[in-house]
Amino acid sequence: MIDVSRGRLRRTAVLTAALAVALGFTACSVDDGEKQGAVPSGKKIRIGFVNGNRIEFHMCLEKALQARAAQKGVEVVTANSAADPTRELANIDDMIVKKVDVIVVQTVHVDALRGGVSRANRAGIPIFLTGVTGGIDQSKILGAVVADVNQVGSSLGAWLAQDTGGRPAEVAVIGGAPGGAAELMTAAFKKSAGTQAKVVFEQPAFWQRAKAQDVAENLLQARPRVKYVFVHNEDMAFGAEAAFRAARRTDIEILSNGGTPDGVQAIKAGRFAVTVSNTPKDIGEMAVENVVALLRKEPSAKKIDNVPQLVVTKANTDKAPPYCAV
Repeated sequence: MIDVSRGRLRRTAVLTAALAVALGFTACSVDDGEKQGAVPSGKKIRIGFVNGNRIEFHMCLEKALQARAAQKGVEVVTANSAADPTRELANIDDMIVKKVDVIVVQTVHVDALRGGVSRANRAGIPIFLTGVTGGIDQSKILGAVVADVNQVGSSLGAWLAQDTGGRPAEVAVIGGAPGGAAELMTAAFKKSAGTQAKVVFEQPAFWQRAKAQDVAENLLQARPRVKYVFVHNEDMAFGAEAAFRAARRTDIEILSNGGTPDGVQAIKAGRFAVTVSNTPKDIGEMAVENVVALLRKEPSAKKIDNVPQLVVTKANTDKAPPYCAV
């Protein structure tokens, strides 16, 4: 009986070791994201891109990443998580099995992102983030290209303070989803809007145009004297604007974020007052440039890079950068 048990234990140990080797797990690669993945100059880089959704922003991001990768002679393997955190983890696992040189992730959810980073670390494959870092320990990732949501909020708050001229004004916020980037953006907005701008209404619309229209209708019932509304992205802003137009409240100034062609056109037409441009085209292109530089250990490589932002008003719509790759 004892001999049989020992035999089983030995066979189990052998199988476990074999599995670890097959999956490429090594003790030295665990939780060491920033030191992984140097790729010799003569080897073609293979990127695994895990996208988060199929809405306009995400598809423009993917298109820009693929176009810049083609220019750089880099191969891209794509997967889409369709806003499902479980699928995001499965997609990262699949990229590990495919043994890509680096995994680039536009995350669905911070918790999924943490799990994905941990899995990539254990597999010895560097992971690079787009859009946000989600509070991830920077020592666990190769790098990131991020949109500074604090800067977005601060810029729009400063615009509001200037537009009111220091006069009291009732302000509403129609946010994205509770937590993370949305809360940071709102906090920065409130801080720079000045003491005379009073936020009297704040409710999330979960990044959905139809939901934003419902929230805006509730806003008009609850706070009919509101003058300014900060909506976290332009798609939701169009929903809010539809509610205001239906109520004949064209006096309400809409502040938003994105820089889409429709958003810039809304600025030109006076339907929105101001937006902040931070485009997926820039994010995708910068991600490829930085990934290549970091993997090649180039002196100019940036671990964390911020996407350029432009406050767009009717006075400078002609300077708004392209939102999507051609």
